[in-house]
Amino acid sequence: MGRLAGWGMTLTRWTERWIPDSWVIAVMLTLVVALLALTVGGASPATVLTAWGDGLWALLSLTMQFTVMMVVAYACAVSPPLKRMFVWLASRPDPDKPRQAIILMAAFSTLTAWLNWALCLVISAAFLPFIVRSNPRVDFRLLVTCAYLGVGTVWHTGLSGSAPLIIATPDNFLIKAGILSETIPTTQTMFAAFNLWYALVAGLVGILIAAILVPPPADAVTVSAEQADRLEALNTSIQKPTALRPAEKMEWWPGWSLIASGAMLLYFGLQMLEKGFGQTWTIDNYNLLFLALGLLLHWYPKSFLHACEQGIRNTWGIVIQYPLYAGIFGLMSYTALGEVLTAFFIDASSPRTFPSIVYLYSGVLNYFVPSGGSKWIVEASYLIPAGQTLGLSIPTVTLSYAYGDMTTNLLQPFWAIPILTVAGLRFGDIMGYCLLLAGFLVVFNLVALFLIPLRL
Repeated sequence: MGRLAGWGMTLTRWTERWIPDSWVIAVMLTLVVALLALTVGGASPATVLTAWGDGLWALLSLTMQFTVMMVVAYACAVSPPLKRMFVWLASRPDPDKPRQAIILMAAFSTLTAWLNWALCLVISAAFLPFIVRSNPRVDFRLLVTCAYLGVGTVWHTGLSGSAPLIIATPDNFLIKAGILSETIPTTQTMFAAFNLWYALVAGLVGILIAAILVPPPADAVTVSAEQADRLEALNTSIQKPTALRPAEKMEWWPGWSLIASGAMLLYFGLQMLEKGFGQTWTIDNYNLLFLALGLLLHWYPKSFLHACEQGIRNTWGIVIQYPLYAGIFGLMSYTALGEVLTAFFIDASSPRTFPSIVYLYSGVLNYFVPSGGSKWIVEASYLIPAGQTLGLSIPTVTLSYAYGDMTTNLLQPFWAIPILTVAGLRFGDIMGYCLLLAGFLVVFNLVALFLIPLRL
């Protein structure tokens, strides 16, 4: 474990020293793709510039959809009812048996990641102080690793999986570009039997490995009572004042939340009756349900709006980066570069090896572009046609990409920032555990992708 921790620290130091902000990486990728379009794709400078500009604002609706997803997930995570649940849940493990607390945190992270990746990051960070307070003998480094576990094992298989939701959303950018002829319902991707079994087994594998990694009591790094107090102090929320002006009374009246959430749930129910679940579960309706849930959990409109105000601070990266990835999509779609890359993947693969190649390729790219939606914007334009040429279905290609997008999250500190900020740790402190987990998961995933049906 000590040697792995050393390797982890080396990798983390390299990342911190050499990998810049993700916006800078997006600009660098834009230049690389533009150069490939000029050379490999044979496009003229004017054609390259036009293709980039035509794509630049093509994903504004998708940008807003993912922004709303992050905001409402944050609002749900910091609601008062969930904090009461944290107190009860954290008291379930036996304080004298740290492995129980580790399993609880790993299972909590896995389940919430399947529900919503943004929810997982925020709610696991919020749950962390409660479980530390109730279980003082648990190894804090492994506990923080477990809080981050779900985004490396199951998130892209679940309800907020970017790639499956994008191809299921009507009039998405892939349809507009002619890459898809119609939407692919989520019943063929995230709710396909293979993916559900994969999510269950991958989640259990991650939890089992975490339980095995529990160190002996003498080697455990625990937190002091003072550190636990500091962690708990971070869990604050707006409180309803005792004296209210008329305008404030209207802002705190729960009836507004009931009216709005009730209308949203009624609309979703009507959509389900008219179209069925497979055609209804899109990004828009996913956000609709979480928006309604957030309103109900907070009960008071003022509390919900305050949480959204805090949560929107986490979305600026999406807002400012997605136009650049849309421009890269334009370079892929509106020049011959997409066709060249499609041919490359066809030549380098066979129907049986293509899913594994997509997995490894997407995993490596994820280390530098840690965003499932951003990478799918770039990769879908050539991976889907290549897979279809090899006789693979679009759901098979999409899920192969989704699995590859997850594993290297455990090696990339970008998404761990909310949890590490609360914990007061550096990514290098948990990297040894993350390396072990990622190594086991790579082996598991390559076996799973060898068994994936080619025509899901």
